[in-house]
Amino acid sequence: ANQALKKLAMQAHGEVLTNLLGAWEKRDAAQVPAAQELGKQVTPAVRSSWVKAVSEPAGKDAAEALLRLEIAAEVPTPAEHISARRMLQLQLLTKRNAPAPAETWGEDAAKVLASDFEAGHARRVQNALKVLLKR
Repeated sequence: ANQALKKLAMQAHGEVLTNLLGAWEKRDAAQVPAAQELGKQVTPAVRSSWVKAVSEPAGKDAAEALLRLEIAAEVPTPAEHISARRMLQLQLLTKRNAPAPAETWGEDAAKVLASDFEAGHARRVQNALKVLLKR
């Protein structure tokens, strides 16, 4: 019974991520999942920032925010972005009082959602959020 529940939870979790990415692709704030669906890690304020990011016209650069998400989730970064990730990690080490990516991942996700949708970025966001939403 426990395994069945876990399997259902994983399916629902995947569906929520798919809906979030779909909302990003279509720039449709109405498709952003409800706070309860996103889980206890996503506060209403974070969700509303995601809704705002998706509803506004795209165009911002999200390279750093995407790297911060991957660092926060401790997931691998694609090979072509490894040097940028290392540079960012070095920069983060020099900023003593700046919040760590693990503390700002909700804001970083909003920055990514405010950018143009790209399939490669979507895959990276999905991998990072899959981990972050489960914590």
